[in-house]
Amino acid sequence: MEINYLKIKELMEEKNLSQNQLAVKANVSKGTISRVLNGKRGVGRKVIVGFLRTFPDETLESLFKGKGSKPI
Repeated sequence: MEINYLKIKELMEEKNLSQNQLAVKANVSKGTISRVLNGKRGVGRKVIVGFLRTFPDETLESLFKGKGSKPI
């Protein structure tokens, strides 16, 4: 599963969240957020759950893509 970087960054701007604030809300380290958003780390269960809790109005499909960059 791959992150939809553009959607996450759009939501961060809409909610005026920094990477540090997103990390706190998602209950992951700021380093993890940085690496995920820079494509240096894949998303695990903790990041997925954290993003869904942080952005409750969004669906799994809008925040993440399935294998091969196709929407789930």
